[in-house]
Amino acid sequence: MIRKIFILCLMLCFVLLSACGKADKPVTVERTSEMPVKLNEEHKDSITRISGVFQKDGGLYFANSLEDFIDCYNDYYYKDKGEVYIQPYSEWYSYVQDFGRYKGDMHYEFTADKKIWTLPTITAYTPQDETIIKELTVDFDDHSYTEKMYKQYEEMCFYTLKVFFPDMDEKELTKLYKKLNKKAYANIFQNEQGFHSDNLPSDLYYRDEVGVYPYFAYGESVRMCIIPVTEKAINSYKKRGVKIHKF
Repeated sequence: MIRKIFILCLMLCFVLLSACGKADKPVTVERTSEMPVKLNEEHKDSITRISGVFQKDGGLYFANSLEDFIDCYNDYYYKDKGEVYIQPYSEWYSYVQDFGRYKGDMHYEFTADKKIWTLPTITAYTPQDETIIKELTVDFDDHSYTEKMYKQYEEMCFYTLKVFFPDMDEKELTKLYKKLNKKAYANIFQNEQGFHSDNLPSDLYYRDEVGVYPYFAYGESVRMCIIPVTEKAINSYKKRGVKIHKF
């Protein structure tokens, strides 16, 4: 009997020690606030890397998930600001796209404050069953233009580009998004040639397997768009009249 009690005590101690070990691992906390939150000091030097593309069901996707993009964006933002900016995708607006070229895909849209409709946003298009990214856009409501909102849009462009081009310095990234936005305003499409139509962009900039292009149509937001590309895809765009820029 004493031996059984001794063995039971040993087993209980083992369970408790195991539980303590698990408590030391990072715990994901779902945010309910729309305000930026502080990252734990131990996580601030951890950067998720975004790289690689693959083909699935005839389409191209980034190898990393939407969660990876959010983590990477927030890591860079935290290093500069001491706080994170983007909420978990479970708190984004989301629905199945029921029209246009992404019909049947998931539409995820982030805004820092759902009470302010004019804030710039980030939108991602993924399959319904997983969060691999087919395209990601940073969007600005030009029809409600204010200098403050546009600066926030440019900041979001900067950190989004930094996620996909981590080897580029601040000056290079700034030059790129300013060039893209200038192209967007210089090539405004008619309403029927909106973002969700099959109309092609005027220009496509690419580096390795990441393509970036501007898009702006009357009645819509200005967009800086990021897509996975291959040599075959780039040649296809070129043959259809898109101006190709390697950087």
